[in-house]
Amino acid sequence: MRTLWDFIVKYWLETAFGIIVASLSAAYAHLAKKFKAEKKKNAAIESGLRGILRIQILDTYDRCVADGRTISVSRKDAVVSIYQSYIALGDGESDDTIKALYEELVHMKII
Repeated sequence: MRTLWDFIVKYWLETAFGIIVASLSAAYAHLAKKFKAEKKKNAAIESGLRGILRIQILDTYDRCVADGRTISVSRKDAVVSIYQSYIALGDGESDDTIKALYEELVHMKII
């Protein structure tokens, strides 16, 4: 009986631990790959959203200039909210064009 137990401990436990370690390694690799894909997807969504917000600020500026450099209270509130979101998404502070247009928009005559 002792010999059988020694055999099990010596060979089967090593095999079992090897299988467990291999399974955990495979699961980790799968999760890491999935995490990397999600990170790439989130970066694309963030970039697209920043582009949409940027276009919205540009369009609002164009409309206000066409309206005689005046802005409504609701449009001004929207621009402030859009700009804050744009900045929060990152790298917006380095965009001097949008920053200048935002500053001009918030200082326009309110109608």
